[in-house]
Amino acid sequence: MMNSALLTRWQAGDDAALEKLRALFDAAIEGQFDADFREPAPADSVCVTTSLHLLTLTLLNQLYGLGSADFYKGDPRRYVRTTLMTQRLLGIRKLTLGWPVYAFSVEALGQVMMYPDKHAPGPDMNKPLVSLTSWREIDTPDLKSGIPGIIDDYLACFTELTGLEPVAHLSAPYSLAADISGQEVLALALLDEPDFIAEFLDHLTDRVLVPWLERLSRRFQNIWIELSDASGSPFFIGPRLCREVAAPPVRRLINDFPWGNRVFVANYRGDRLTQTAGGRRQPAARRGKKDEAETDKTKSGAEEMAELVDFKLSVCPEFITKLDADKPPVSLYVKQAIQRGKTLYLGIGATRIDRNNIVDREVAQRELEALAAEYAQAIKTVSEALARNGQPRSTLAWPGDIYIEDINAESDFEFVKTIVETAAIHGKISAQSS
Repeated sequence: MMNSALLTRWQAGDDAALEKLRALFDAAIEGQFDADFREPAPADSVCVTTSLHLLTLTLLNQLYGLGSADFYKGDPRRYVRTTLMTQRLLGIRKLTLGWPVYAFSVEALGQVMMYPDKHAPGPDMNKPLVSLTSWREIDTPDLKSGIPGIIDDYLACFTELTGLEPVAHLSAPYSLAADISGQEVLALALLDEPDFIAEFLDHLTDRVLVPWLERLSRRFQNIWIELSDASGSPFFIGPRLCREVAAPPVRRLINDFPWGNRVFVANYRGDRLTQTAGGRRQPAARRGKKDEAETDKTKSGAEEMAELVDFKLSVCPEFITKLDADKPPVSLYVKQAIQRGKTLYLGIGATRIDRNNIVDREVAQRELEALAAEYAQAIKTVSEALARNGQPRSTLAWPGDIYIEDINAESDFEFVKTIVETAAIHGKISAQSS
């Protein structure tokens, strides 16, 4: 069903392409492609996954005039079918389901939202739900209706249509706090009163996430729960505060509850080493003042990498990720994945496929093809090494093998095709590994 060329023609304003897409999505909404959605991803190849609900929103806005609120909340079965259809058009065989996780999580608590017609929803930060003096008023939301009910419907439909284990996406405690009080407000308080912020996060964990996760684990057999926490990443608040403030409530959810072994945070972005793998210190221009203060100058690069992966596995026990914003070379992640006996997932950032960022198309195409080939070979190497030790490839659908971190209406769909096809060519995995 791959037809990225059709999407490219639609993107260019081709009316015939729009009508062809309308026919395909009409059929998808009616259930005519449901059998295709149950076809499993190839087990003997590195697969590509992505988040693309923004692209599907734009498509359905043009095809049917759907606004953002109606797209995300109007008909869960339509939402799931059209999201899966968009993946198939891009040649993506390993199906996943995502939604605007940060917006949905805070809306469930009662945060005032904005739903622009052609864009994803977001909290209205002119009307934050709480201040740093009123957050103790937050209590357990109604988990049977509203946003929690919509997520339940998404997951039930996705499981029915694909036969795959569902993955629920919710905000982790730090990102949840940031989106109901204001990013800047929380960041400033974090620097001045980290212990006070820790109390805030514990309150959200106990009153919101524990009951929500318990309900999801009861409703859906074999559910995975991904807690997104971009705001709590080293990239935004620094490595020390990420480890000491953002991560502890996540670890508590993982370690203290019977469903915790299926909880993970995979998007702490901003991995960085102050030493090279050979033990040399990186040039000062590559480090910020905060990093300088936090660095143990006696550690080698290998020791730093091992500690970094220790941290990653403490909040994401089943696999190791390298996102586009993570700086250490892929080879170090490969080595750590093999040593730890963990599957490796690798992310490609949205800016790499944004058509507005392309200066020289031929150069960008070659660079992207080389990156996808390197990533496919890295994942193949890890998979085959683990198989020799009797470990099968992970079947977890999210975030996949090679994960394109976002695809939207401004993405270059031929670049997406390049990633998908290159992964298939260079990611063929031996039979005993799959």
